[in-house]
Amino acid sequence: MGRLGAEDVLLLAAVVGLPWFFGGVGLDAFRSAAALVALAAGWALVRHGASGLGLGRRTLWLLPAFLLGAWASAQTFPLPRSWVATLSPRAASIQLSAFGPEGQGGAAWLRQIENDARARVPEAGAVAAGRTGALDLGPEAPAPPKRFTLSLQPEATQERVCWYAALLLAFLLAHRRTANERRAAVYRVTLFVSFGMLACIGILTHVTAPGRLLWLRAASPETRPIGPYVNPSHFGGAMELAVPWLLGYGLWALASRSATQRPDARFLALAGAGVGAAAALLAASKMAAVTIGVASVVLIAVAIRRGRRRWVLLGGTAAAALLMGAIGLYGPLSGRLADFEAVHQGAFSPNVRALAWSAGLRMARDYTLTGSGFGAFSEIIPAYLPRGDSESWLQLHNDYLEVYLAGGLVAVALVVWLAVAFVARAVRVVRSEFACDRGLPALGLALGLLALAAHEAVDFNLQVPANALLFVVIAAMGVSPLAGPSEGP
Repeated sequence: MGRLGAEDVLLLAAVVGLPWFFGGVGLDAFRSAAALVALAAGWALVRHGASGLGLGRRTLWLLPAFLLGAWASAQTFPLPRSWVATLSPRAASIQLSAFGPEGQGGAAWLRQIENDARARVPEAGAVAAGRTGALDLGPEAPAPPKRFTLSLQPEATQERVCWYAALLLAFLLAHRRTANERRAAVYRVTLFVSFGMLACIGILTHVTAPGRLLWLRAASPETRPIGPYVNPSHFGGAMELAVPWLLGYGLWALASRSATQRPDARFLALAGAGVGAAAALLAASKMAAVTIGVASVVLIAVAIRRGRRRWVLLGGTAAAALLMGAIGLYGPLSGRLADFEAVHQGAFSPNVRALAWSAGLRMARDYTLTGSGFGAFSEIIPAYLPRGDSESWLQLHNDYLEVYLAGGLVAVALVVWLAVAFVARAVRVVRSEFACDRGLPALGLALGLLALAAHEAVDFNLQVPANALLFVVIAAMGVSPLAGPSEGP
């Protein structure tokens, strides 16, 4: 019981390794991570059957997660045009404009596309592609599609579905495997070490090579890379998961009556939390600084109230606050705050994200029920931006609104259902852990998840593969105690 299996090694390799491939944003990076997760899940199924993933009545609360994946898949299925026109009139209208009316012959359809293209580019009128001055169409010219899809970018949606399936498998596997306390400890130590390495490398790269990614390649002048992350806010998102969890564990080991024999663990965890917080401040993510600060205050207050070494905790907190305050005041975060204030002062100050969010709300009115398709946002949003806006919006910087735009009210209902089910279980876990005098680590883990969830209101960390995989695995560990501390294949 509690021994690591091949599935654990594969899963941890994906979780720990993915951030180092520049946040996992490359197709080859997250596809490789997805393959490792799928291989781990497949190995667990071969060895233990459905119980290897914990599938059964205990996972019924994850039904909305499965339904969400099914809904995203359904967006890519070709449906009768009349169905799409009923469910999503705007999507049907765009596809009708692109493909033309049903029943048109293949040659006439392609010739119409050619003529429209030539009309848009007059200088191409003299170009002769064939003997007749037009494109040569073979006898097998395809006819326009008879069916439409709810997604306006079905290939992109299919890619998202595959990655979502990998995340769901990672959650199931981590949830089942960490139901065993000894194995959960290995997962925890591995992730703590990984977070510490990310934080240390982030600080070193910021100090020695602020314009390069891992000292290996120059980053765009418009970005501020730190560690392996191109975007410092996404590095801050990883630290949001790390710092509260490390701090909760360190405070528990320091102050709890049941953890007096853990001097190495307590100091290493507290040091890791301090380094992570310093790295987040150097990344100059405003939201990460706020969420990490609030989570830390809550944890310290709870530890002081329940612990024995109140003066030690107060003294350590004061010293850490002075150090972090100095980093915040004299580090890059102060410059970002000054820039933010300078840009937003005055009655007519620009608010770029608010413009994009208002455009997103206008877009939502056209895709209310079924959405425009997961992964289609960047192709659709330009039509709703103000005239003359040259900003490129690959993401909306608000994951909650973007879920609505992508999946409509159907996706929103499923996400809310899943969130309520998860929060209910997480609250039960934290309460039961406090009853066993082990509540601070569980509370720190939960606050880390909450911090990143709050950050998603103004960012898109969960669309960054490395942070998404970290989030789901840590979330699975956060509710796995409900399966029993000594269970697990």
